[in-house]
Amino acid sequence: MKDYPVSETFLSFQGEGLHIGRKAFFVRMFGCTVKCPWCDSKYAWQGKPEFVKSNVQLAQEAYSSGAEIAVITGGEPCLHNLEPLLAEMSAKNIACHLETSGTLRITESIGLEFAWVALSPKLFALPTDENLKRADELKMIVSDVGELPLYEEIAKKATNAQCLWLEPEWSKASDKNLLQAIADFVVSRGGKYRAGWQMHKNYFVR
Repeated sequence: MKDYPVSETFLSFQGEGLHIGRKAFFVRMFGCTVKCPWCDSKYAWQGKPEFVKSNVQLAQEAYSSGAEIAVITGGEPCLHNLEPLLAEMSAKNIACHLETSGTLRITESIGLEFAWVALSPKLFALPTDENLKRADELKMIVSDVGELPLYEEIAKKATNAQCLWLEPEWSKASDKNLLQAIADFVVSRGGKYRAGWQMHKNYFVR
């Protein structure tokens, strides 16, 4: 049995990425090494964890919720060895998704892998090349128009990703110039590039 520091668990729907709209049980791990200044969940790395829960408890909560998927997020969940949790989720036939900055090793092994890895690279804390290659999708948070070519260079290394999302940093979600720049970029590139959004915030849920 493995215990984890947990900020919160909750039932909602996936608000971003290729699995948007799916009923999801979220496990928000406590702790982060990246600490984005615009983070909307600073409570996940400031102060102390709200709970300490075992892999067995967390998997049972996810199972009891009836969610289609379990999303392990943070903070930065890869601060922790997630294999015991992944094993318990898999034993209950729960598809386990991971949301990570990609700066730390993703703990999985052959036959015991995450069903989906959403990697959100940060320009001031770059992900490893190994993690970029592992990613099923990238979620790139854009604060300034000048960041777009920098993210494009990072995205070139995500050779297995199905989608490359560009989303405005939420405090600039009404910045017309930024939104137009993202739209123009996506239209000009096409392919795997997508214009993204934090849909759960439009529904005023987590």
